[in-house]
Amino acid sequence: GGGGGGGGGATPWLALSTIALAAPATPLVAAAGAPAPGGGTVLAAQEVSAMLKASAPADALSLNSANSAAAAGLRVVRSYERSADGAALVLRFNLTNGGRSPVEVGAVGLAMPESPGHPPAGIESVVWNDAHVGGAHGWVEFVRVVGDEATLLVTPADRISSPLEAWRPMMEDLGGGDAYEWVVASAAWAAEWANNTQWPHLAMSDSLKQQYPPFATDPETPWPTTDGKRAMPRLAASGGGAARPWVDPTTLLLRPGETSSIALRLQLAEAGPRTRDAALAKMGSAVLRAVPGYVLSPHLPGTLFVRPPAGASVSTARADPPSGADTATLDATLRAPLPSGFVPVRLTAAGYGEVRLRVAFSDGSEALAHYYVLPPFERQVAALGAHLADVAWLPREYPDPFGRSASVMPWDRSICPYSGEPCGHVLNDARAYDAGLSDDAGGGNPLCLAAKVRAAPTAHEASRVDEYIRWTLYGVKPDTASPPLKSLQIREEEVAAGEADAESVDGVRMTMFYYNCSGPKGAPPCSDASSGHFAWRYSEADKCHKPFGGPTWCMTETMANATYRGFNYPHQISSYWAMYHVARHTTLPTVRDWHWYLYRAGKTALKLGTSNVGFMDGTVAREVLAALLLEGEAGNTTLAAIGAQLRGQMQRRQQRWAVTPHPYGSEFGFDTTGQEEVVVWNLYFGNETAAKLTVDHVLSYMRSSPTWPYHGGARSWGDVGNNGKYLATFGTGVQDRGQMHYRAGLNMIPLIEWYRRHPEEGAFLLEVAMGAMAGQLVNIDPATGATSMMYHASPHMRAFDPHSGDYGLGFFGNALETGAYYVVDAALGPLCFLCVATPQEGGGGGGGGVAMQEGG
Repeated sequence: GGGGGGGGGATPWLALSTIALAAPATPLVAAAGAPAPGGGTVLAAQEVSAMLKASAPADALSLNSANSAAAAGLRVVRSYERSADGAALVLRFNLTNGGRSPVEVGAVGLAMPESPGHPPAGIESVVWNDAHVGGAHGWVEFVRVVGDEATLLVTPADRISSPLEAWRPMMEDLGGGDAYEWVVASAAWAAEWANNTQWPHLAMSDSLKQQYPPFATDPETPWPTTDGKRAMPRLAASGGGAARPWVDPTTLLLRPGETSSIALRLQLAEAGPRTRDAALAKMGSAVLRAVPGYVLSPHLPGTLFVRPPAGASVSTARADPPSGADTATLDATLRAPLPSGFVPVRLTAAGYGEVRLRVAFSDGSEALAHYYVLPPFERQVAALGAHLADVAWLPREYPDPFGRSASVMPWDRSICPYSGEPCGHVLNDARAYDAGLSDDAGGGNPLCLAAKVRAAPTAHEASRVDEYIRWTLYGVKPDTASPPLKSLQIREEEVAAGEADAESVDGVRMTMFYYNCSGPKGAPPCSDASSGHFAWRYSEADKCHKPFGGPTWCMTETMANATYRGFNYPHQISSYWAMYHVARHTTLPTVRDWHWYLYRAGKTALKLGTSNVGFMDGTVAREVLAALLLEGEAGNTTLAAIGAQLRGQMQRRQQRWAVTPHPYGSEFGFDTTGQEEVVVWNLYFGNETAAKLTVDHVLSYMRSSPTWPYHGGARSWGDVGNNGKYLATFGTGVQDRGQMHYRAGLNMIPLIEWYRRHPEEGAFLLEVAMGAMAGQLVNIDPATGATSMMYHASPHMRAFDPHSGDYGLGFFGNALETGAYYVVDAALGPLCFLCVATPQEGGGGGGGGVAMQEGG
């Protein structure tokens, strides 16, 4: 437990914390076995007053007599209790003001550390948590990532005194590892979050200013950017985002002699994440379920189903008025309660941005649901396509010596101070692959356009994918590029001309952008003026030997030509697969016939080999395999032979995964990016037992939540350093928490595909998958169509990263799986996800039916 941020003003807050263990706790032996508030029993208790007081800096007490007196009079007792029903552990802190003057507490937090471990070793002990910052009916959900996916829930034992007002990353020195805390009063922190800061990181460090002098020029925040040109600007100035926390911030006022009791209830769900809502109801919390989710559009009405806490009823439902740049509104209408006890709240959305819905109960408590309102979803997708094809597109005639023109390049949608315009194309980066059309951040942009064209082609956008294939992926541009001319993929013609060996044909290069470095084995220093073949102004070369916030990979030409990295292949296969669909199934014009595109997709897919790790957006190989086998059955022996070989390779991978405990590695020993393929191929080859083990595992980090970025939002760590711009936790020891990263869009694939096979299990997986589907569209700026690689979820940020990064991988999942679902749910009745259902009268036989109209 701890209290208070560094707050500003003439009288700064005094921060007290038990983290440092600056003094021992005093056991209260006599308290054990005593009755606890609410009818429980005290198991153990300690006074931690001395521990808290000893954590205060001496000068903070000597320079501020009011804070010194407040600390001297504060008594804090921590107790562990058995709940009255014997089903839960209660953690309680009693804060008593023993002084003569009132004490205002600006923040009180109780640490909720995970068990991160070091997987894959010890993966069975890894436990992750996520929160619904929902005030009196907020909760924290801990889930073991493998095995039984055991689920522990934390809720307020007293909804009045102990609401979940904020979920704060503890940026203090924790000695390694991340931890968040349950904050019941947050005004001190909120004042800092409104400036995109959090104590003790209120200004940019001197060491960072010295290392990168441009950051020292009037930094608005403590956080660097990956381009190294200036500090991250203050993002919360508009009154939204971090300036508007999930829950209105409060302080706690203790009058002389007054005690405030803060208590949390910890209780296990019966059988993992699928039983979480039932456990919440048993714990006395309201349960919220949303259809189609917590992302709506004006053309897509929604329903929030509310089960009130036991003994209470729903009184009202209303949305907060718009704030800052957000214009979103929700019109809420209560409907009659269902036999299951849920009360439907019909929602009609308007405007754009975030909006908070409040549901009041007859017991005086209030539940919160956090929504995001978008323009019609098809308009979002159209804006994305236009941006990729015409704005982020680097024209064929652009004189790029590396040969990157005729492609979708990374885009920075933040406003550059020297121009007042979006920073635009990212043509230089110390992470060479980001600017080189390969890996996730580079290859994700052409992938994004290919996914859009495959799902919703237009002639113009399809022509762009054709240009990319013809001139960049599988061709060269002698008129605009400089020798040595290179395509991203090694072509058969290169082998015929003696420019490449037969084994490397169809290989995908690491990057088309590379550096000229003179150190041993390609190490820095790296030239800022020449590639070794032609002149180029490398604006980021000074960072090649100074990694910060994430790796810098200033790859040399030799490194760039390597083709071993299997993760690079699915992104490029998708362009061939998209154009096969256009040529085969539409009348739109294409440069080649459908056979050529499918042949190229199949040959490239064969380069995936029999890898023992799952590849991001690797599901495209299954789609290519299906097309190869279908065309083979129609008599095309060449495609049939490729299909047979690809099927054999994929089956060997699946067979290995089926007998490997926790096959969730990638480039790291454990990650959340390969599960997609593990499930997809196990389902394809009929091993549902192995597939379900991974589906259950995915639910440990793909959660259902009444907070839009957490509803199917997965979790991201380390990705912003590889692919983004704002390094918003640099130097804190805490990972930058991202939501709605591509991990959400890809991990949605196994969930929705399992649901379609097993709808009898209920709609839980569908609800989570729908959260990811719609959530991936929130990353698209509706005004420009520009994308963001993730949402920075930390309370001092609450903003999208401006780099497109690896967003395209998540949109691949969206474009592949999005659909409308009509469901008859046992508790909620008929439901329509991404659609509007209208009952229809039957014909002469007296039957009836439902007419579905797609919405969004």
